[in-house]
Parts: sequence; C-alpha cells; structure tokens
Amino acid sequence: MTALQQLMVALRLLWRDWRAGEVTLLAAAIVIAVGSLTTVSFFTDRVQLALMQQSNQLLGADLSIVSDRPLTDEFATAAQRRGLAVTRALRFPSMATAGGDSLLTDIKAVAPGYPLRGEVRLADQLFGPERSAREIPVPGTAWVDDRLLTRLNVKPGDTVTVGRLSLRIAALVTQEPDSVVGFINSAPRLLMNEADIEATGLLQAGSRVRYRLYVAGNSVADDGAAVAAYRAWAQTRIGAGQTIEGIRDARPEIRSALERAERFLGLAALVSVILSAVAIALAGRRFLRRHLDGCAVMRCLGARQATVVRLYLLHFLALGSVAGLAGCVIGYAAQFALAAWLGSLLAVALPWPGLMPGYYGVAAGVLLLLGFVLPPLMSLGQVSTLRVLRRDLGLPRGVGAIGYVLGLAVICALVLWKAQDLKLGVYVLGGFLAAAGVAVVLILLLLRLLAGVRAGGGVSFRYGVANLRRHALANTIQVVALALGMMALLTLTLIRGDLLHSWQATLRPDTPNRFVVSIQPEQVAPLNAFFATHGIAQPVVFPMVRGRLIALNGRAVASSDFAEDRAKRLIDREFNLSWAERPQPDNRIMAGRWWDADGVTRPDQLSVEEGIAATLSLKLGDRLTYDVAGSTFEATITSVRKVEWDTFRANFFVIAPPALLKDFPVSY
Repeated sequence: MTALQQLMVALRLLWRDWRAGEVTLLAAAIVIAVGSLTTVSFFTDRVQLALMQQSNQLLGADLSIVSDRPLTDEFATAAQRRGLAVTRALRFPSMATAGGDSLLTDIKAVAPGYPLRGEVRLADQLFGPERSAREIPVPGTAWVDDRLLTRLNVKPGDTVTVGRLSLRIAALVTQEPDSVVGFINSAPRLLMNEADIEATGLLQAGSRVRYRLYVAGNSVADDGAAVAAYRAWAQTRIGAGQTIEGIRDARPEIRSALERAERFLGLAALVSVILSAVAIALAGRRFLRRHLDGCAVMRCLGARQATVVRLYLLHFLALGSVAGLAGCVIGYAAQFALAAWLGSLLAVALPWPGLMPGYYGVAAGVLLLLGFVLPPLMSLGQVSTLRVLRRDLGLPRGVGAIGYVLGLAVICALVLWKAQDLKLGVYVLGGFLAAAGVAVVLILLLLRLLAGVRAGGGVSFRYGVANLRRHALANTIQVVALALGMMALLTLTLIRGDLLHSWQATLRPDTPNRFVVSIQPEQVAPLNAFFATHGIAQPVVFPMVRGRLIALNGRAVASSDFAEDRAKRLIDREFNLSWAERPQPDNRIMAGRWWDADGVTRPDQLSVEEGIAATLSLKLGDRLTYDVAGSTFEATITSVRKVEWDTFRANFFVIAPPALLKDFPVSY
C-alpha cells in the first residue's frame, strides 16, 4: 500500500473504533490530559504576561538600549520595522537653581511617547490628588519631584533654572517609570522635554550623559517574540559603552520575584503532566487488550508486522491530534473560569493568553500518547496468528513493565520541561520515583498478605484475591499510577502554602517603606531628633563615601582592560563605599574573614560582594586603590560576601572598617 492508502485505512480504522466505542476512553483520556495541561498553561501564561507587563512598567518599556553616546538611527529604525514602538530619553546629573539655591538633580529629557510601559502620575501640589499624565512636559516647562520642591523651596508655577534655560514648574511627579532602578543613587528628579535640551547648553563634549532608546511591543502577549528577536539583533550590534536592559537586567529583586513566580507556576503544571500520564497509561493498556484479536486476524489475512505497526501508528497520531485539539479548546475555555475564580487574588487585569501553550499542549498530548502506546503498538505487530485459534496465548512480548520505560522517559522529559529548572525537575522526579518504588513494594506485600488470609474467606473473596495475584503487574501499575496522581495534587496543595510563605518571608516585617538619601553629616542629628519627636523608631543610618577604583595591586586600571561591558561601567564610574563594624544579617561571608578587633589596629581591609568580585576578577589578597575627592587610599580584600539583594535593604559592593573611611567626605 502507498502512504496515502495506509493513511486512509488508518482513518477508517479510527472511525470504526470510534463508532464501536473502542477509543472513547483513550480519546477522553487525551482530552482530559491536554485540557488539564493547557488550562494551567494558558492561565500561567496570562499570569506571567501580567507579571512581565507590570514589571516592565518599572522600566518604562519592554527593553531599553543604554549608551554613553548618542545612538545611531539604525536601532530605532530596526525596531519600527518589526512593528515595535520606540521612544527615547537622555539622562544626566546637573545643578538646578532657584532663588539663589542650587541642588544636584537627576535631569531626564524625554521624547513624545514616553513612557511605553507604565505611566507618569502628577499632582498640582504636595500631597494633592494625583492624575495620569497624557503627554510629556510641553517645551518651556518641567515636572519635578517632591524632594526638589522642598529642598529648593519652590512650588508649581515657580521657575527653576537648568543650565542657561529657565523652566516653569508645571506639575509635581509622584510616580515615574525607570526612577526606582538604583534608588540608592537617585537624586531629586526633573523631567523636561527633549526639545529644550539644546537651549540649556549643558550637553558638551565629555558630558556625563546616558542615552536611552525605549522599545516595546503593542501588547506583551502579541509582541514578546518580536521584542526577543529585536534584542537578539541588537545584541550583535551594540558597541563599547552600550548595553541592553530588560527588567531582569535592571533590577535584581524584580528578577528574583519573577523567577520565584515562574518556578511555582511551573510546579503547578507538573500536576497536569502526572495526571495526564496516569489517564493515558490506563486507557492505552485497555485499548491494547481489546485489539489483540483484530491484529491476529489481520496477520492471518497476510498483513506484515510493519504494516500493522504503521497503520496503528497513523491511527494514534490522528487520534492524538484530534483529541489534543479538542483538549486545547477545552483548556482555553477552562482557564477563563480559573481566572474568574482566582480573580479576587489578582491585583491586575490579566492579558489575553498567547497561542504557544496550545501548541505545547497538543504536542505534549501526542507525546504522552505515543510514549505509552508505542511499546504496546510494537507488540501488536508481533501478535501470533495462532491467537485466532488459541485465546490463551496471553500478551505478546514487550507489553510488561519494560514496555512502560518509554512512557516513563516521556514523563521525565515533560516534567523537566515544565519545571523550567533542572534542579527542581530532578527533585520532583526523584520524589515521585521514590514514592512509586515504595508504593510498588507495599502493594506487592499487601497482595502476599492477602494470599495468606485467602483460605479464611468465602468463595468470592478467594476468587477476588486470586484474580488480583494473577494480574499483579497490571494491578500494581494502575494503583501506583492513580496514587501518583493523588500525590501530585496533595504535594502541590502542601507546597503552595510553603512557597507563598517563603516568598512573603523574603521581605521581613521591618522592611523599610521609605528611604532617605543624600543626608549630610550635619543633618544626621536633626533627623534623629525628628524621628524621636514623632515617636518613630530610629532607623539605621548608613555612611556612604564616593570613590573611583584607580589601581589593582599597584597597577593602574582602565575600562579598556576589561572585556565585559558591566566591568567597563564599574571602572568608569564611582563606587558607593561604606564602613561597618559587623556585617548585616543579609550578608554572608563566603571566603576570608570579617575584621573583628583588628579593624582598628589594621584598618586597610575591604569586604567585596561576590558578584562584583567575579565581574572584576577580584580575589582575596588583592590590593585596591581608590580615589576619593582627590585623596587616595589602598586596602586589601580580606573577605568576599554574598548579599541578598532582594531584601530591599541598603547594601554596598565594598565595605571597609570605620577607621579607614571616617576622614573622607561622607553622606548618609
């Protein structure tokens, strides 16, 4: 037979089996399997899209290209060619003056369309009602934050001077994307129109300016692939001093929260994988037993083993595809009910899901089906023609426990895929395999115990126990499969609360709600007095000294010495140095030792965060030389720390004993 003829025969076999009810249970198993898998997958896809959408609002876009020099037009043109929205901004520190007072300010000049994600919220006065900004500041005006208002003693409607340009304060900024990233370094903010930049006269050769190109899709669900493709394209064209940032790159605590959410949502989908395997394994074995006679007749009529196998392979591929599509449709509809049920727990509206979970669901259903029916399918081709005369021949070779090895391999692959984390997937698989092993031993022991008490029961009891023992393997597989499905549900129920608790526990009850930065030494005492007067517990005040790394082990360093762009930026900018007598609770010494009493007798010691140590290839014993406001000091790395950056506490890359930095210019 030709391939087309074999396909037509396979479809006729499928239609006959459907009308006879032979594949009803197997089709229902696939529909339930794919439906449960895609229900979770569609819903988790919507939640992940919502998480990414909300997180991207902190960045102001889906991704941004940051450069220390103006970007060429090819970056914006390439994004627009892919149907992506673009806008730009430039950011630099400068002095803002008003009424004879001056203040170092973070100036951001934005182009029309900013922001692409999130919103800028404005107020007409301090503590006044907020509104959403519909456009950027008109030329000749500026939006400022509350710190600039209070420290320059101005109000909306007053004038503030930036360079050679005077700008009227049109509104107070209460919320702005891209302002919380790196909050420890943030200064009072001023937002102005890009068209006014030239009039300020501030952009000169050597100016410390960061240029940003913001890129976003029209919707997160529809344009995620386009944004990813654009990022891959831009990654090959950025040069020195240029970086590509998404929310995961810009903010470690947001990245950590997203990773936790993805792990939990992946774990939720593991339940569907286990239950899918249970349903298809049981239905597939039933289908095999009911088709042995038909295959024996086909062999008697001259069908070769390969022909029988190919016909039923096409049969199952068609069944899996049709049932998988039906399950996908059911899953797509069911996830809306799931979203409505959990709607009270969600603080944001969920976007529409993408189609990719549907493709994955159908593929997973077909793989699960073939994984559990392929070994029996190969056995169908080996059915002896003598079965037509002798029904007692039993099952062909390869239908026993060894026939489930392929199905187990498919389950393992799907679990590792849905876990999105190799370590998590291995733990889950190890736990379920261990539980399955224990269950098999217990069931076999139970059957043996039942055999011992069989003689004391009635006729029905003896026949029932005998039948259980006669089909011990099949009964064991069925009981273990159902037990694993129940175990998956119970495990998820128990772990859900533990995961949420550990996630919430990441932020301690005393996590700060506000941060006060750029406190001058003479302001520390009045600030403490303010807290005492208002009955507020006095917070910890951290010293901060700005210094530039200029030498490593006596040899001058420059950004050109490093290949990684982050290392170049670290060398080009000043470090936030601090001092402390003991490490904070969210710091753990990974190598070396912290200074104890010798922090006084030997002050030239440094403790370096492990991430920055790896980036700059620093190790214990290295001597670092810093320039602080024209004065230099040299100290040795005596410890390397691991910092929990997602605790929202003030932390520093480099810490020294108090005696080393106390005489340098400091803010708190």
